[in-house]
Amino acid sequence: MITTQYHNNLAFHWLTAALIFSVSSVCTLPQVANSQELTSSLLLRPHIENLNAKHDQVTQAIEIFKTGDFAKAKVLLTSVCEADTSLPPAELLLATMFQAANRPNLARTELENAMRNRPTDPGAILFFAESAIQNGRYAEAEILFERASQLTTKISNNDYRKQNIQNRIALNSAAIAEYRNSWGEASDLLKPLADQDPDNSNIISRLARSLFKSGQSDEALTLLKKHWNENKKTTQRPEITMAVLYQEANELEKAEEFMVAASELEPENAVNQTTVARWALENGKLDLAKRCVDRASQTQPNLDTQLLSALVARYQKDYETAKSILEPAHLESPANLGIILELAMTLSNIKGEENRGLQYAQVAVKIQPDLRQPAGRNAAMSLAWLLYRFGGQEESEKILQNVLRAGQISSECSYFAARILMNKNRSASKQLFEEIIESGRQFPDFTEAKDLYEKTIW
Repeated sequence: MITTQYHNNLAFHWLTAALIFSVSSVCTLPQVANSQELTSSLLLRPHIENLNAKHDQVTQAIEIFKTGDFAKAKVLLTSVCEADTSLPPAELLLATMFQAANRPNLARTELENAMRNRPTDPGAILFFAESAIQNGRYAEAEILFERASQLTTKISNNDYRKQNIQNRIALNSAAIAEYRNSWGEASDLLKPLADQDPDNSNIISRLARSLFKSGQSDEALTLLKKHWNENKKTTQRPEITMAVLYQEANELEKAEEFMVAASELEPENAVNQTTVARWALENGKLDLAKRCVDRASQTQPNLDTQLLSALVARYQKDYETAKSILEPAHLESPANLGIILELAMTLSNIKGEENRGLQYAQVAVKIQPDLRQPAGRNAAMSLAWLLYRFGGQEESEKILQNVLRAGQISSECSYFAARILMNKNRSASKQLFEEIIESGRQFPDFTEAKDLYEKTIW
């Protein structure tokens, strides 16, 4: 099974950030899990470059805020902002604290206060603009960013804050352009930011994608190579990123060409080899996948490469080999969900081991029972499939309905669902088969799925 672990480990993370329009943390408001993690440095980072004695009361204000005395915290913040007039309104700082404390209504009230008390300050409008874009209200966001940009030109006593705000506006405006497929406009907005911060992988990846989408693939590759040469320890090979871009453009031959190049240029690099192997498996390039997995296993034998080796064996229908890899791996890491699910699928295809396969699927559901999580849905769907195969149709169908209501599942689990539904709901089964085949994302039984769909009289 191409498990949730497979998808979580996929090393396209910094390009994927660009695909979903993530905004670089270099110039955004502090993103903290909750107010308990908030510090004066985080709170003031978007506004001043260095803290000094004038800002000592901010730490005190944060601690008081955590006790629930918001009024006293605001008094202290107001004192700090009066002592350092380069700071934004105290209401904006308090709104940021309310945001960190997951109190959006109180945050909004303070933002409204900031706009009333300091109508020429762009901070609150920028806050509303970013909220609009995060909620998909792009037209509204564009208007607000334009107004924030106009007000930012009036900041004359804090070049650091002014630049940060301009960067935030540019990043978000680029996201709007990306959403509208205005790739040339996105490139123009991102290029100055890349010049300012050439080590920022998020900005570089977004710029590379915009260049590629606007027909400048050579420029995109040059940019990615330069970035990789300067950040080899933290960045994937440029050929891998180019392969992802070509695949997104449905130019699969070019994608394969770049993936092969990535695997051959650094055969000893286990991370690159496993990345290419995962891509190869999902795209039906089994020989390439096996070659890369073998290399990775030699240079970095670990659970990840063991799991991939077993997965390659399962693609080859060599279930005994897969079993011989997975059982020792399971002893080494008994709670590893990916290994448990692979064991379930592998053993269910070995005569005499079917019941053990079903037991492993039941264990997987106990380890991850939450259907709100992709891993939980995939585990439950795997169990439903094995129950269906081995006589537990009624229970299987109950699990299936719960899973389908909960959210998306992997391509392989969609195939399991399609098989279960064939006798009960032909139209739903057909739709699932069509989605699986159209996606092109392969799994061990992809060929069988395609053949079954083509031979079935729907």
